[in-house]
Amino acid sequence: MKKNNIYILGLILVVLAVAAYFVNRDTSGEKKTVKVSEKLFTIDSASVDKLEIERNGKKLVLEKKPGMWIETSPVQYPVNQSDVANALMSLKKYKLSSIVSDNPSNKNAFGFADTNFAKISVYQGGNLVGSFLLGNPTAGQLQAYVKKTEGNEIYLAEEFTHNYFIKQDLMDWRDKQITSIPRGTIKSIDVNFAGENYTVLPDTTGKFYIGKDTVSNSVADGVFNMLQNLNTQGFRDTTVALDAKAEYSLKVTGKNVTDIKFIRYTAIENPKKYLLQVTGVNQVFEVDENFVKMLVKSKKEFLGAK
Repeated sequence: MKKNNIYILGLILVVLAVAAYFVNRDTSGEKKTVKVSEKLFTIDSASVDKLEIERNGKKLVLEKKPGMWIETSPVQYPVNQSDVANALMSLKKYKLSSIVSDNPSNKNAFGFADTNFAKISVYQGGNLVGSFLLGNPTAGQLQAYVKKTEGNEIYLAEEFTHNYFIKQDLMDWRDKQITSIPRGTIKSIDVNFAGENYTVLPDTTGKFYIGKDTVSNSVADGVFNMLQNLNTQGFRDTTVALDAKAEYSLKVTGKNVTDIKFIRYTAIENPKKYLLQVTGVNQVFEVDENFVKMLVKSKKEFLGAK
């Protein structure tokens, strides 16, 4: 009798051990086959008109407007159109190749810690098509771990590029080009900063002068190239007081009159930092002193004097 009890007790222990294994096992190394054509939800990328990306308590909203995609929250500003096109391409092309884990204790290993993952929501015709959670990329960057907003299954998504959705800062979605003033349209440039107040004018041949002095071609080329493709270094979601004094300013007269103002806002940064305002653009930009000196030249510099 005692011997039978020992056998029964041993059998119970084996059953409990097997049950514990299946409850607590780490399935992160296992792959369960799913249909390669399976997606979390299907979209028509040409009809997608809104994307929402939520991460670390911040939310970015991108919307398709006539002619372009723009950021509508937290601010209204054009975004880099190729960045949105890349994101839509990933949404169209990706496929789920396997389930890598269904154990909730493994979520951190795949990038689904509360402070790491992103929630991606996709809209068509103003209606929500679906949402999913995006975790870590794989080493090759062309795969990423994704999961539904509910449930424990973590999938490996192939042909999905993580950094098409996750950028170092939400502002990195914004288009860094501020404006473009082609050289051939420039009729004058008025320069104003401490000790300097002069005007650069072209003649009928396209050469530029300050008074009767010819402007250095190499210096002028650098300035004109920047004006033709004026890109910011960064963005500042702030307002500037109406009476804020610009330390450096340019008035560029072309097809339109464009005022470019640099307002110093830090004294201890090296290099110094400036807020940049441009006529007709509501966004305030951030640049450093090196940027300012590349665009704003003294009269001697413009004339090529050593």
